[in-house]
Amino acid sequence: MKSKYVLSVEQMEHLQELGLDTSDGSMCWCYALSYKNAKWELEIYEDVIDQKRDSSFWETLPTYTLQDILDKLPPVIKKYYWLAIRVSAHKGMWYVEYNGRGCTLSYFYSENLIDAAYEMLCWCIENGYIKTNQL
Repeated sequence: MKSKYVLSVEQMEHLQELGLDTSDGSMCWCYALSYKNAKWELEIYEDVIDQKRDSSFWETLPTYTLQDILDKLPPVIKKYYWLAIRVSAHKGMWYVEYNGRGCTLSYFYSENLIDAAYEMLCWCIENGYIKTNQL
């Protein structure tokens, strides 16, 4: 299976819909508005800012790496649920979960660690564990 390094355009748009300020992404999707057959291209966000891409020619969307997501996830929820990441050798799945006191508060799994972490990020936002710009 091919590795996935960043969240997709659709995943980033969903995070924005949830009210998360995504301007702190390490990478950036860029789309050339003037090209008929243009596709989203991945760039390092600082390079895009440094080049001052003209918004009349480019649509840009910051995107998250796995490290960006992990930096956003709270290490502890409710004082006794700790963030944990594990891999199941049996099915080759990655698990991102909050465990504590012999029980699990929440968990998500996927063949790609970044997708499991993304699902946990969405869950944390939806449950108020990560502040957003929505009331």
